[in-house]
Amino acid sequence: MGESGSAPGGETSADSGGSGRRARHRRRIILSELALTITFTLAMALGVAEREDLASTPVFLSGWLLNVLVLALCCVLPWSRIPSRWVILVPLVDFVAVGLSRAAAGDSLGGVGLLAAFPVVWIAASRVRTGTAVAITIAASLAIIWLPLVLRPEPLTADALMDPILLPIMLTGMAWFVSALSKDNRRRQEALRVSQAALRESVEAGRIRERLLNTVLDTVSVGLLAVDADGNDILMNARQRKDHLAAAPVGNDDPNESELLIFGPDRVTPIPPEERPVLRAIRGEDLEGVQIWLGPPRSQRAFSISSRSMHDDGAYAGTVVSFNDVTELVLALQAKDDFLSNVSHEFRTPLTSILGYLELTLELRDSLPEDVVHHLEVARRNAERLEQLVEDLLAINAGTFEVNPVSTDVGRILAEAASSASVRATRSGLRLVNRAPSSLPAVADPVRLAQAVDNLLTNAVKYNRRGGSITLDASLDRDGLTVAVEDTGIGIEAEELHHVFDRFFRSPSVRTTAVPGVGLGLLITKSIVGEHGGSITVRSEPGQGTCFTILIPQPPG
Repeated sequence: MGESGSAPGGETSADSGGSGRRARHRRRIILSELALTITFTLAMALGVAEREDLASTPVFLSGWLLNVLVLALCCVLPWSRIPSRWVILVPLVDFVAVGLSRAAAGDSLGGVGLLAAFPVVWIAASRVRTGTAVAITIAASLAIIWLPLVLRPEPLTADALMDPILLPIMLTGMAWFVSALSKDNRRRQEALRVSQAALRESVEAGRIRERLLNTVLDTVSVGLLAVDADGNDILMNARQRKDHLAAAPVGNDDPNESELLIFGPDRVTPIPPEERPVLRAIRGEDLEGVQIWLGPPRSQRAFSISSRSMHDDGAYAGTVVSFNDVTELVLALQAKDDFLSNVSHEFRTPLTSILGYLELTLELRDSLPEDVVHHLEVARRNAERLEQLVEDLLAINAGTFEVNPVSTDVGRILAEAASSASVRATRSGLRLVNRAPSSLPAVADPVRLAQAVDNLLTNAVKYNRRGGSITLDASLDRDGLTVAVEDTGIGIEAEELHHVFDRFFRSPSVRTTAVPGVGLGLLITKSIVGEHGGSITVRSEPGQGTCFTILIPQPPG
């Protein structure tokens, strides 16, 4: 049925923006009225068949004709231009039509009064308040049923008043029920419309985010792969698809992980399928900078692979793997290592010759002036230092920086290192304090440990300030041998701390000064400590000083 303020079925003319909605609005009004007219006509026909005199009763026929007229008007009126609130006049006029026919038929055709259910439902289903719909229903039904009783000439009796009371009660209950049901239905429809609108917005926002994500992923120069908990691919960007195909065997356009050409750092040894980075990541392992080579030998590319696991409420949900092409970087580092190795080899021959001739010349020191002997000694010490530097470079590049730990007195080694460094410290206006025990038995390579401590003390002198101090300390406990060198120098910036052990690294602030160095001392020190199976750490605060701590594990017992 229809609604006041809306077309029957619940769509307002204000909401009917398109021609389709206007057509539906008009059709619902016509169909709602047509249902009453058809039922009304059938009731009229049955009434006339039962009582032939009704066919000549003007009031009886006028009710039906009024309903037919209302139907005709519903068919011709331009409802799209008529305010929605006027639609409620249709069921009100229907009440009048039913009332006229009911008054003429009297109690002999009680079914005619039931036709009032049609306008009752129409009004109750409209957007008027429930109380208003009930009030209209009560007034109309009482007028239809009771008005003929009041107007009849014979006196009213209690029985005559009690018999017709059932129809108004029934119509009132129907109005209440339909009104409540319609309001609940409208609330549900409105909630559904809001939900559908939110869903459409969410879907559209999802499409926009998906397009943006795909654009970003296809733009970055890093290959990205996402897999679910079962190892199935759920995302792969364009760069990774290209790299995936580049690692495929010849003639295989869709290889699986086990068929890809994946090699270890030596570029020759294939990595077994179960040890390949992607499968390790699928098993839940988080990778960081795992280097592999992909593709056939003549077109291999180096990749650094990292992964991070995804979890959903604590349960493993898959992983994201990144493939960073580092071929140029690896080749550049390899070229640098080759260059250093070749240069170091080239240095070794002339240095050996220089040292040999210096030794031969110094054997004649008795016949040489004293100042010449002094100059030759300086030249020999620096040549020996350069030779040691060349040997260390060769050893680091070849990975053969070996140590030979033996039982030794670390206290004596540190005392000698402090004594040697104190001369340089005094010359620079610094105070060097050795707090290490004079005797400290431990297992270490005495030559290499002395070299490592000497490097730390040298740096403490070079990067200190006049009037500052240097402290050397050592201890032995269940964790191992600990050696610490602390200074009150210029310190190291926080962002540079993780670079201090890099090859050839020197702080930008130091490179602008006259402090000499090539950035190998700390690398050599770290290599010495590492070959002992130990670790070296650094803490520093700019302007306050730096402390390097060496920890070398000791054998049990």
